[in-house]
Amino acid sequence: MSPAVIRTAHRWRSAPAPFDRARAARSLVVFGLSFGVVTAVAGIHNGIFAAMGCYVDAYGAREPYPRRGPLLVILSALFLLAFVAGSAAAGDVWVMVGVLSAVAVLATLLVRTLRMSGPGSYFVILVAALAAFLPPAGPSDTAVRVGCLAVGAGLSWASAMSGWLSRPYAPEERAVAAAFRSVAEFTRTRVDAAGAGRSGTGTGGTATAARGASPVAGRNAYVAVHGAWVALDNARKGHGEGGAHEPAPRRMTLYTLMIRLEVLLDTAQDTTGRGGPPVSSDRVAWLRAAATEITASRDPGPLPGGPQSPPETVEAARDLWPVPMPPRKSLLSELRGLLSRSSPDLPVALRIGLAVAVGTALGATLPLLHPAWVAVGAAAALEGGPGQQPARRARARFTGTLTGVGVTALVFLFYEPGTWVTVAVVTVAHAVSRGVPRSALFVRTMLNTPVALLLVATAVPVGLGRLAAFRLLDLTLGLVLGLAATLLLTGVPGRRVRAAVSNAVTATGTAVRERLRTGTVLPAREGAAWLRMAELWDMHAAVPTEEVRPTGTADRLWPAVLAVRRLLTWTVLGAPVPPAPDDAARVGRHMDALARAAAAGLPGSPELREALPAPLPSAPAPAPAHAPELGRRLVALENALVRPDPPRRGPATTSG
Repeated sequence: MSPAVIRTAHRWRSAPAPFDRARAARSLVVFGLSFGVVTAVAGIHNGIFAAMGCYVDAYGAREPYPRRGPLLVILSALFLLAFVAGSAAAGDVWVMVGVLSAVAVLATLLVRTLRMSGPGSYFVILVAALAAFLPPAGPSDTAVRVGCLAVGAGLSWASAMSGWLSRPYAPEERAVAAAFRSVAEFTRTRVDAAGAGRSGTGTGGTATAARGASPVAGRNAYVAVHGAWVALDNARKGHGEGGAHEPAPRRMTLYTLMIRLEVLLDTAQDTTGRGGPPVSSDRVAWLRAAATEITASRDPGPLPGGPQSPPETVEAARDLWPVPMPPRKSLLSELRGLLSRSSPDLPVALRIGLAVAVGTALGATLPLLHPAWVAVGAAAALEGGPGQQPARRARARFTGTLTGVGVTALVFLFYEPGTWVTVAVVTVAHAVSRGVPRSALFVRTMLNTPVALLLVATAVPVGLGRLAAFRLLDLTLGLVLGLAATLLLTGVPGRRVRAAVSNAVTATGTAVRERLRTGTVLPAREGAAWLRMAELWDMHAAVPTEEVRPTGTADRLWPAVLAVRRLLTWTVLGAPVPPAPDDAARVGRHMDALARAAAAGLPGSPELREALPAPLPSAPAPAPAHAPELGRRLVALENALVRPDPPRRGPATTSG
């Protein structure tokens, strides 16, 4: 990308998330209440455990309420079990190594399987490590500590669910509104690029920058739309809104709006690929206004110029429900999916378990002041960041900890805080950290550092200055261990990436073949295709966050992700076509050949090109004459696999 393109791409990025005052206020009340009341009743040594239970509030902020409630119950139970396991292992080094590594692996797998928004398994590992490095306690003391932990977790659950009473659909509305805003930005880049071309500056920097920013804005739009579909899909969990069960009226309205938005996004992507006329500026303005209305729980007005395709009304959308969302899966089937060769989760969990095991062993054998921080630091380099690479995450945590240690040491250099000063300072710092956007890892770490120091200082009375120095030393050692683990165990092996692409192409080919053969797609076929598409999407998001250094794999993977998704969009939402069994067989052979090649190598690799037969089974025309749009999308998929665009170093988002 040229400097002009990069500058324009940065200008067209979505504005950074603002400080979440409501979440900070809730956290202030709950954390202060839990920590303060337990401290007043049972002493600050027990109040610490109530404060640890409040770490539950780091999770589920983006989940719809029907799913958030059960998930946070499961997470709270996981906190309690991890604490009990850590307490039982206290005092024996090798038992601690085995227990904490097992907790790290199992917690990572469970949290990733449940797709729970938040800092991954980081806080579960932290709770287990802190319990393991405490002096061994008897059953009665452990029961008291678990009870205090449950108080904090229970109050945090109630706080997280409090919005259900006033605005029960707010999480879905926020996700859908964000999708509308992102699609508006994407369509605006097309309008600006077309305007620059008409004004005679088509060969200048402005037009070039506009065209270069359009793919970046397009990727961000698809990320936001995918996130909105995930939010609506998650809202079904726990409410039986799957299959024939119709959702609540408000969710049905949001579903109808998302179908319309999907069509608009597909049209805008068409103009990007084929250079057609952009979406009108009136529709761009409508998208922005619609986002504002949706956020305020109101219905937007009609689309200017009339709808481009069904559903025109909520009643018409009922015939489509729940397409394109996949069918419901049981927890057991999701857990089985962890063993799939296309899942990125198992290697990542094993890597975290290895780092925590080594960190635990070193922390227990070296003369450290608070050895739990070594194991926690190892986990921090690999989990708990906002989709960043381990090296970037470790750098942000180190600089944040260094700043937090300096501020804490400076403020409390000549002053040892008392009980209630500790409660007040810790509560405020924790609440502010919860209001900071999740992308600001440096700021959150800086705020969390005095929280950790002040809490530990109540149990290890050696002076905050000495404790702060060891905090920096221990965490740095843990971060180095975490980075070392990324070198020993690859985050996402290439064979799993290839399998995810191949499975998505195979399932999509089956759905396309069925539609051409019969004129429609059975829900089971459509659902299987979208599930494989979701797995490919998760793989694309996981690859860059598990690399020590950027490899460009996710950028090479993105054209294939986009091509498969657009092919599925045509298959399940496109205009009707008459049955064509012969064409269905020909297209099926074409897709099978692409799937076999995708299993042999990453997109754009020599291995993939060598695995393709010459010529392809459907060459030169893979689609029937009466479905030209299908032909274009099949060609786009082949190009995405054989000749993906070179990696772009733009600021596109890669996680949904």
